Amino acid sequence: MRKFFNGIKFFSDDNAVIGLGGTASASSSSDDAVEAFNGSRDFGWISSGENSDSTTSYILRTFSADLYGDTIVIANHNLKPPFTVKINSTALTNYDIQTARNFTVITFPYRDDIETIRIEAAKTMTPNEEKHIGEIMLLTTLGQFQQPQELKNTLTREQGDLKLQNGKHFIFNCGQSWTFSIDIFSLSQEDIDLLNTLQSMGTPFHMWPCGGDETQFKYRFRPFLFDDFFKVSFSGNGKPNLKDNFYWTGLRDSVKLVEVE
Repeated sequence: MRKFFNGIKFFSDDNAVIGLGGTASASSSSDDAVEAFNGSRDFGWISSGENSDSTTSYILRTFSADLYGDTIVIANHNLKPPFTVKINSTALTNYDIQTARNFTVITFPYRDDIETIRIEAAKTMTPNEEKHIGEIMLLTTLGQFQQPQELKNTLTREQGDLKLQNGKHFIFNCGQSWTFSIDIFSLSQEDIDLLNTLQSMGTPFHMWPCGGDETQFKYRFRPFLFDDFFKVSFSGNGKPNLKDNFYWTGLRDSVKLVEVE
């Protein structure tokens, strides 16, 4: 039976980013395989000469030291499930997989001996296309809110605005980013502990506002879609308080998260 509610979910920073060392290769266009581990889903790896659903393609990440994690995210891809995920040359068998909007999240029992990750696929969502993957991440689950928390979102559009002599404007877009404010009202010690853990880390982490289930929302819009997965960091101060100083009223807090590179 499906859970009625899936709270905001949090993950560690990416362990697979190429800047941390190691190598990346692929069945074709091997020199471009590193682009799937560059920290951005916009530019990734595209196969070459493998535009057939009868041809199995792969991308391989080899790490310079054993790494840890329990979640693999494959973003902005056209691979048609089921496809094969191998850790240390052995295909995963005990795992959960969710795919929607060209975004796949694979969870498996935590392990700290990860030497290689290999993704293999033959079919594409539109048959007989070249395979492409925007980004592959290796993460560790930090936790998930058990109670609903109020998330206030701001989408900032960085723009240049040049006013013309005729009174009209010339707008050029430089990019956009999200800012989130979470107003906490919690009677769950588990949620309180999770918030404390996130604030004590001192490093960026990933936030999944939909908690892995966009169908729980009657209306669907960003940032609550399945592929809305943000790298964020705390900005400013927290405000942990009690309600009217009653010791049994749980945590009231307000925190700000900003999207980071």
